[in-house]
Amino acid sequence: MYAFTVEPLYIKSDENLIAADFYRPKNIIKPAVIIMAPSFAGLRQFKLGQYAQRFAQAGYAVVVFDYRFWGASTGEPRELISLEYQIDDWKKVIQFLSSSPKVDARKLVLWGAALSGGYVLTLAAQLKNIYAVMVQTPFVDGVASAKLYPMLQLLKVLKLSSQDYMGSKIGASAKTLPVVHPSALCFMPSQSSYQGYMSIINPDYYWSGEVPARVFFHLIRYRPIQAVADIQIPVLFIAAQYDHLIPIESSREAARKMSQVVQYCEWDISHFDLYSPQWLEKSISIQLEFLQQHFGVS
Repeated sequence: MYAFTVEPLYIKSDENLIAADFYRPKNIIKPAVIIMAPSFAGLRQFKLGQYAQRFAQAGYAVVVFDYRFWGASTGEPRELISLEYQIDDWKKVIQFLSSSPKVDARKLVLWGAALSGGYVLTLAAQLKNIYAVMVQTPFVDGVASAKLYPMLQLLKVLKLSSQDYMGSKIGASAKTLPVVHPSALCFMPSQSSYQGYMSIINPDYYWSGEVPARVFFHLIRYRPIQAVADIQIPVLFIAAQYDHLIPIESSREAARKMSQVVQYCEWDISHFDLYSPQWLEKSISIQLEFLQQHFGVS
């Protein structure tokens, strides 16, 4: 087990600065590096540190970053989710680390969960300098996920999303929607989603719990599953059989499309169960085994 330091890191992304934590194992000159980012509407302090610490103790460098508009990263308006900008933030962090003398740029690993897992799969299909990826309950097909949304609520949220999008074009104040809520209209409309998401919140960091509704329209059109067949690097894919946000059929289909490169694990759990102590430990353990299998720590 390696001792490690955690250093603040700021990476330029267009006119903004991306804030990150750089976990750096001691006594390894140029370690492999794992890049991590939060899922939908999350901060890097929402459980990601537990993964990063374990990876660093195993001898891997880890960079955990906040997207622009979120957490300690800069940018206005605050707490806006833009799929295009967030994918670009990933690319900026990857580019920065590819030229960093502190890590082994030949061994870049991407880690994502839910929406960030979808980004990771998209990037793995596009970029040639990624060594491996690890995803858990990744968002693979917005069209399929939309079918899990209650129909009457879906019509209401689509209307609000459209209004917010049109209003943003004329400078109107954002129409926001809660990320989760026990009863009201929100992005993740179920009691289990509310309880699950609230379990990962870190109360020491500001989080309003609401985001501009316009992103919903883009989410249901985002389909990483269409590109995963192009992935040619090792993939660890952890799916939840009773996922109420991402249909298990979509996860299975995505895994089939990359059958030559994927290690697929399907567990008898729901979406947020992965953050409970038992499943968090199992998830970290299998991720460490995957890393050791494919390159280990020299």
